[in-house]
Amino acid sequence: MRRFISFVHKEFCHILRDRRTLMILLLMPVLLLILFGFALSTEIKNVRVGVYDPSMDAATQRIVRQIDASPHFNVLFLSSDGDINVLFKNNTVDIVVVFGEHFYQRLLSDAEAEIQIIADGSNTNVAMMGTVYLQNIISSFQTGMLEESMMNAVNSISSEAAAAGEINVTASVTPIFVEAESRMLYNPQLKSSFNFVPGVMGMIFMIICAMMTSISIVREKQRGTMEVLLVSPVNPFLIILAKTIPYFTVSLVNYVTIIVLAVTLLGMPIAGSLMSLTLVSLLYILVSLTLGILISTVVSTQEVAIIIAGIVLMLPTMMLSGMLFPIQSMPMWLQWISACLPPTWYIDCVKSIMISGLGISFCLKQVLILFGFEFLFAGLSLFTFKIRL
Repeated sequence: MRRFISFVHKEFCHILRDRRTLMILLLMPVLLLILFGFALSTEIKNVRVGVYDPSMDAATQRIVRQIDASPHFNVLFLSSDGDINVLFKNNTVDIVVVFGEHFYQRLLSDAEAEIQIIADGSNTNVAMMGTVYLQNIISSFQTGMLEESMMNAVNSISSEAAAAGEINVTASVTPIFVEAESRMLYNPQLKSSFNFVPGVMGMIFMIICAMMTSISIVREKQRGTMEVLLVSPVNPFLIILAKTIPYFTVSLVNYVTIIVLAVTLLGMPIAGSLMSLTLVSLLYILVSLTLGILISTVVSTQEVAIIIAGIVLMLPTMMLSGMLFPIQSMPMWLQWISACLPPTWYIDCVKSIMISGLGISFCLKQVLILFGFEFLFAGLSLFTFKIRL
């Protein structure tokens, strides 16, 4: 028994000495619980809804107040219908609600009016759920107007006549119809692949470039061959560059494969410039490679490199980058974490170019942020890289 206790004590000592592994073991359940608890939600929140209301009457204002009171929407008023395309291109709104002219007057005179719901179909989940929520609000308004009409009809009839059954209250009320026409931009058929392919591109490049590059360099450290490479006549920078070029080549092959399969097999068109999409992808691959080099400079074993690349990069890429779940539905502190992830900006840029058909000028913000990540990771890698082992 004493021997068994000594073995248990020895294992506890090994765990307590390896502080990095201990922290990962203790923090991983907390991280997973937070991510799955807050990020894994199909419910949409803070959807940006633009409202163009040329009538500005009592009926339209009532509908707008109901939309604004909903926790799912943030309302932005438009001055003209010409701003709609510009706002969609600048990614300022997710859905636009357009009321017909003389909305309330048409309800009173013709007993019907029109509302148009225009959604950005490049984000299928937000477009579908947001349109359903808006249609429910419009249906609730229609029901409320009908109930008010019936109450007014009842009040206009004398209680004696109504009690005697001489007048049919229901027949005296004119039904009210509000036709809500929905239109999906960029993805009329709401194919899920339109939202899935950009996310897969961001995740695959991150896995191949960051994880495999870091493991490759750390493997040389563990085997002791990195010392032989560093004392060779070749510059250390060229050694690191030589180890990253194969993974850069593999990523290019994967990029071509993904594009070909997306177009031929999934029927996903490239609405924008293929050259712009390629340049942005190359920049993102360089960012991922540099991140892998940075990881390799701060860890000493392949196991730690795999854990860091797998947990610290993989899970946030899937959960917080907009690949599976809308970012605006997450708590604000998770949105800040999302903004610190390169895949978030790359996926957003790919959607704008590939699905919305926008030029790279509309993605300058995302491109500049990716350049910032590249300079940041490169600077930290040079600072932490040790020429002598």
